[in-house]
Amino acid sequence: MDQSFDYIIVGGGTAGCAVASRLYQGDPSKSILLIERGPDERKHPQILNPMAAPLIPVTTNLVSQYDTVPQAGLADRRILNLAGNILSGSSAVNYGMWSRGDKADYEQWAKSSGDDRWTYERMMPYFNRSEHHHDPDADLKVHGSDGPIHTVSGRQYPLRDTVYDAFHAAGYQDNLDANSGDPLGLAKYTENWHKATRQPAGTAYSLIGVEVMTNTTVCRITLTDHPATGNMLATGIELLSGRRIHARREVIVSCGTHRTPQLLMLSGIGPEAELAKHGIHQLVNSHFVGHNLFDHLALGIAWKLKPSVQERGAALGHPEWNNRPSNAEGMPMEWIAHASVPPSVLLPALQADGETLTAPKQLLLKERVHTMMLVAYGPMAMGPNRSIPVDGSHISTIALLYQPTSRGSLTLSSANPVDHPVVDPAYYCTQADKVMLRSAVRNILRVVETPAMLGIIECESPPEGYPHLTSKSTDEEIDARVAGFGATIHHPAGTCAMGNTVDGRLKVKAVDGLRIVDASVFPAPVSGALQASVYAIAELASDLILGDAQKDMKDAADAITPSGLVSEMADTIRNALPTSIKVPEISI
Repeated sequence: MDQSFDYIIVGGGTAGCAVASRLYQGDPSKSILLIERGPDERKHPQILNPMAAPLIPVTTNLVSQYDTVPQAGLADRRILNLAGNILSGSSAVNYGMWSRGDKADYEQWAKSSGDDRWTYERMMPYFNRSEHHHDPDADLKVHGSDGPIHTVSGRQYPLRDTVYDAFHAAGYQDNLDANSGDPLGLAKYTENWHKATRQPAGTAYSLIGVEVMTNTTVCRITLTDHPATGNMLATGIELLSGRRIHARREVIVSCGTHRTPQLLMLSGIGPEAELAKHGIHQLVNSHFVGHNLFDHLALGIAWKLKPSVQERGAALGHPEWNNRPSNAEGMPMEWIAHASVPPSVLLPALQADGETLTAPKQLLLKERVHTMMLVAYGPMAMGPNRSIPVDGSHISTIALLYQPTSRGSLTLSSANPVDHPVVDPAYYCTQADKVMLRSAVRNILRVVETPAMLGIIECESPPEGYPHLTSKSTDEEIDARVAGFGATIHHPAGTCAMGNTVDGRLKVKAVDGLRIVDASVFPAPVSGALQASVYAIAELASDLILGDAQKDMKDAADAITPSGLVSEMADTIRNALPTSIKVPEISI
C-alpha cells in the first residue's frame, strides 16, 4: 500500500531543510517527508570545520561534481561545477560567505515574476527571520536577532590595515553594512560560521517532527489530470526502487539548480523536443525548464609576498599563521568591495549584444552593483593546473562578475535519474560580461598598485606563458587570462525561473500541487553569494504554503455553513413527505 504524507519535499538541501522545518513548526498536525539523494553527514568533522571547505570535494563523496560542456568563452575548457550531495545541501559544503546582494536585484525579481512580494522591502522580513546578526546594536528593521543562522564578521588578520588602506587609496569608501541592500563600497567580510563551526541547514533548522529519508533518489513526480482546473495535478513521487509515495497537499521540489529541472523533465514537464530526444512523454509543455542558467565567474590572481612579510606569518600555510587559533575560524578574508560599472561604459556593450529587454535596463541604474573584489590571504580561485604553494608565501586577489548577461542551459543526458544532466552556463559569452569583469580585474589591480600593497608584494606569480597583469593591461590580455583561468565560485541559478517556469507563488505553471523552492527559481542574478537569498526564499515559501493550506481549510468550512446544512436537511425532509403534510419554513 502506498504511503501518504501531506507534504513531500524532494531535496534535503539548504531550502528543503528550511521549508520542512518551518512547515512543521507552522502546523505540527501535518505530516512532512523530506527526501535527500545524499547521506546524512551533518556531523562529519570536515563538514563542521570552516577551513576544511576546500578539501570536501577532494576527500569526500559529499559533493556532486558536474563538468560543463566545453565553454566557448573560456577557451573551450570544461568548468567543474560543485553542489552539495548531503542532507543540508550546499550549506554543508560551501565557503560560508553571507551576503544579500543589491536591493535592485530583487526589484528585477519582482518585475520578472509580476509579483511585488519579491521586492527587497517585502523580502526583508524573511531575510531577517533566517538571521541571527552578529552586531547586537544593528537596526532590527534591517537585520534579524533570533534567527537560526548566526553570522560573524570582524576577525583580524596581520594584513588587515594594509589591505584596508589600499582599498581606500584606490578610491573605495567605507560601507558599514553591505547587507543592508546597498552593498556599494568597502565593507567587512561577513560569513555564517557560529563559534568557528559550520551551521548546516538541517542542523540550524530543526528537523524534529519531519520524516527524513537519505540516500534516496526520486526518479519522477507522479502526475494526473485535474479536471477541475484543466491542469495536471502532482499526486506524489516515485523512487528509483519503484516505490510510490502519495502527497495529500503538495510536492515541493528543492533539488537545486542542476537537479530540479532534471527531475521536472524526467516527469514529463519541459520542452517537447528535449523530452522527445530521451523518449519521455510530455505531460506539460513548459518550454523554459532548464533555460536561463547563469553563474558567477571569477578570476583569481596570485601575488608573492616579500620575504619580510612572509616571515610575519601573514598568509595561509605559514607556521606563524597556523599558530593563531582565530585564523582557523573562517575563510582567510576580511574586506570585500563592491563596485558599479558606469552606464556610459556598459551601455555600448549591451547594445552590441542586442539587448532590448527590461533586465539590461536594470543594469544601467545608478550605483547598481555589478562586480566584487577582495583580497584573500592565500591562493584562491586560481583556475586549472596552477601550482601556487600554500606555504605562507602567497596571497591572492579575486575579481568577480555578479551580474552576467550570458544565459546558458541545463538539459538531459539520458532518461536515467542517476546520470548527471548536461550543464552549459555559457560563461563569458557576451560583450557586457567582458566589460564588467574586465572592470573588476582592473579595479583590483589598481588596489594592488597602491603604495600600501606595493610595500608587501614582491611580484605577481602569473601562469606560465602569460604576461603579468596591470591596470594598464589590454582587453585582449585580460580576456586571455579569464579564458584560460576564469573559475566559477559555484553560484548557479535560474533554471526554473519565476515568470517562466513558476509563478510568483513558486507554483509550477499548469501543474497543481507542485512548487519549487531553491535557487533554480531566481529569475535574475543577485550581487552576492546565494545562500542568504535561498534561506529568504525558503522562509517566504513556507508562509505561502501554510497560507494556502489555511485558505483551503477556510474554503472547505465555508462550503456548507451551519445554516446551509440545516436548510438542506429541511428541504430533504420536505421533499420526502406527502404533499398533504405541510412543513413550515425554517429560518436560522
